[in-house]
Amino acid sequence: MTYEEAVKQLQTLAIKKGMDYRLERLNPVLKALGNPEQQLNKIIHVAGTNGKGSTIAFMQAICREAGYLVGTFTSPHLVSYTERIALNGEPISKQDFCDLFDQCKDRMKNGLTEFEMLTMMALLFFYKKKPDICLVEVGLGGRLDATNIIVPNCSVITQIDYDHQAILGDTLDKISQEKAGIIKQTIPIVTTDQQDIISLKVIEKKAVEKQAPIWMEAPVAVGSDWLLQGKHQGINASVALRAIKIVFPNIDKGAVKRGLRKADSWGRFTTVKHNNQTIIIDGAHNIQGLKSLRDNLKLYHNIKSISVIFGIHYSKPLDAIMPIIKTLGDRFYYCEFDTILAHKIDSIRDSFQEALLSYELGEDLPKTPVVVITGSLYLIGKFYNKNKGNLTNLAALKQVYTLQ
Repeated sequence: MTYEEAVKQLQTLAIKKGMDYRLERLNPVLKALGNPEQQLNKIIHVAGTNGKGSTIAFMQAICREAGYLVGTFTSPHLVSYTERIALNGEPISKQDFCDLFDQCKDRMKNGLTEFEMLTMMALLFFYKKKPDICLVEVGLGGRLDATNIIVPNCSVITQIDYDHQAILGDTLDKISQEKAGIIKQTIPIVTTDQQDIISLKVIEKKAVEKQAPIWMEAPVAVGSDWLLQGKHQGINASVALRAIKIVFPNIDKGAVKRGLRKADSWGRFTTVKHNNQTIIIDGAHNIQGLKSLRDNLKLYHNIKSISVIFGIHYSKPLDAIMPIIKTLGDRFYYCEFDTILAHKIDSIRDSFQEALLSYELGEDLPKTPVVVITGSLYLIGKFYNKNKGNLTNLAALKQVYTLQ
C-alpha cells in the first residue's frame, strides 16, 4: 500500500465513520495489537482548548536537551499525516506510516474512526521504538477521546475556552467536564491558574474525586531569546515545566533553560522577515486564541498598519469570531482555503461590513509592512505548503524571527 492509498482510506473513514465516542470499542483492537498502551515508558497526556501544541513543544525540547528520546502524537497536521507521529521532532517516514496502517487496518471491522486509527498507529509505533517519554495530545475533548485509553504519569490541562460546542457542550462548565475527563485515579494533574474560575472548579472537583494531586501554575516570564513568543507562552511554559519536573524530578536545570529557549511550534505566532515585510502566521481559530493573537500584536506592532489574511472553518461560529478578526488590523482579505471545509466568502461578507477583498493561496501578499495570516490551522498549513517554494529564503517559514 502506498502512502497516498493509506491517506485516502483514512479520509474515507473520516467521512463515513465520523466520530464514535464509545472507548470500550477500542479494547478488542488494543488487545489484538498486543496492548501497546500498557507497555510504554513514561507518558504525559495533554488536553485543553488552546496551547496544547506549544506546551508539548516546550516539553519535547526540554526532554531532548536532557538526552531523552521523545515520542509525540499531535494533531492536526499542516501538510502530511506523518507529522502527527514523531520521534525527537522528526515525523515518521511514509513507509513506517504505511506499515503501521497495514497492521491496524484489519481491525477496521471493529469500526475504527480516522482518529482512532491514527491513535492505534501511534501507540504501536511508540511500543516498537520505545521512547523514554511519550507526549500525547488529546484530539477533541478528553473524556471520550481515543487517547484517553492511556494511563499517563502526568495529565495536563491547558487553557479552556469555547470551541467545538456542538460536540463538547454549550457552556464552559460542560466543556470543562469533558476536558477534565482525562484526570485519572491518583495521577498528578497540572493546569494553569489563569483558567476561568468555572473551569478551575471543575478541575479541582474532579481531582478530589480521583485523589489526584493537583498543581495550578502561575505563568513564567517569556524570555526575549525564546523562539516561542507572546504572553500566552508564559502560561504554556509554566504547565510544561511542572509536568516535566513531576515525571523527571532530577532533570538538569541547564536542559530546562535550553529547552525553553529552543522550543518551536510552527504557526504559533511564527514571525518571519521577508522582502522588508513582517509576516506573522498564527493558527488561532477560536475566541481565546484570536484574543491572544490580538494582544500579542498590540505588544509588538501598530495594528492600524496590518493586512489580515484569514480563513475560517465551516464549523466555527461567525458571530463570535468576526468581531475579534476585525480588531486585528485595518485591511482584510478572506481566503476560501478549501471548497468543502471553509466558510464561503459570501457568508463572510454578510457579517463583514468593512471592505473585504479575496485572497487565493499562492498570490503575492498585500504590500503592507505587516501581514497576519490566521483563522484556521488548515489555512496556515496550506499557506506553508504553497509558499515554501516561493519565498526567497526557503527556510524562512521554519525559523521564528525573535521579536525585539
